[in-house]
Amino acid sequence: MKITAHLVLKPSTSGAGSSSSSGESGPETVVIANAMDVSHFGYFQCSSARGFIVFVAHTIAQRTQPGQRQSVQHEGNLRSDRLSDLYKIWGPY
Repeated sequence: MKITAHLVLKPSTSGAGSSSSSGESGPETVVIANAMDVSHFGYFQCSSARGFIVFVAHTIAQRTQPGQRQSVQHEGNLRSDRLSDLYKIWGPY
């Protein structure tokens, strides 16, 4: 199994909520640390891959309650998510 990215996120201190009108999302998140290896993507796809990885990380973190653990699978790729009360951690376990 290849790990493509590992990100650490925390809720935004501005207190701003998500821009979605559904009300399902939690507070906006900020990436405080990340490590990505997108070298297996094509040269012109690397930038898009990075953006997509960060987008998915923010989306999962906003939809997961503190203390909850969940797994998300898309096209055979598994993403695990675990949230603590101090800060949100997203990455494979």
